Amino acid sequence: MNTETKELVRQHVQAVMERLLIKRVITEPFLEEEINERNPFGSSVVPIEVWKGAKFERSFVTVLGQGIFEQLGRIIAEGTGAFASNQYDKNLTINTFRTETIDSIIKKQRAKPKKGEKKATPDLSQELTQLLSLDNEKYENVTVKSDLYIRREDGKEEYYSFKTVKPNLDQTAEAKKNLLLLKAGDPECEAYFALPYNPAGEGKLYTESKHSIPNKLFNMNDEDFVLVGSALWNKIGDDENTYAELLEIFQEVGQTSKERIQREYFGI
Repeated sequence: MNTETKELVRQHVQAVMERLLIKRVITEPFLEEEINERNPFGSSVVPIEVWKGAKFERSFVTVLGQGIFEQLGRIIAEGTGAFASNQYDKNLTINTFRTETIDSIIKKQRAKPKKGEKKATPDLSQELTQLLSLDNEKYENVTVKSDLYIRREDGKEEYYSFKTVKPNLDQTAEAKKNLLLLKAGDPECEAYFALPYNPAGEGKLYTESKHSIPNKLFNMNDEDFVLVGSALWNKIGDDENTYAELLEIFQEVGQTSKERIQREYFGI
């Protein structure tokens, strides 16, 4: 990232933390009496600091899930000279053989395997080969909304479906359907299932996180379609150092935000 982009990222993260502190300290402060009233048994045996910390943690996770990462992606992509947009609508015209097959693929992969049946590992390359071989004279218009859209200076288009790092089945199926629709309508585009960090730890396989739901619809090790952690951010930033630089900015902001949270929220 260049200096200007780093500063914009820093300002964005700082603003997010500022809004969170205002909410948790001023507008919606933690009230011990509410815990005593709503969970009398739990509050009797667990220190109030645990409940207070848990409430802040839930708020922080919610904030991150409200588009923060995809907004950072837009800032970073724009810093490379690309055009980028959040919540981008792509209008596609796709023949009905393909849309019907996409629905069939999603339905089959969502379903529980029959007794004694071994679930096959999803193979997007194979699925797309099948889809693109289908054709008829009946078409339908489809709009796909992407959390992040990037058009590079050379005209290449990229679509990202950002999800929480441990997505549920509905979220995963939505991402898979959107990816298939985008590729079925525009085979030359790049489309990705995007997870901002690896819950198993950077450098490890996603499957080591023991969260198996995404495996029903994606091969989570296939970086042609699934980008997790550093692979995601380095792709968006078009630079192998982007993830490390982004993490460094979070750590810099954290030097102030951690101290403020301890002082203003926990009273330490």
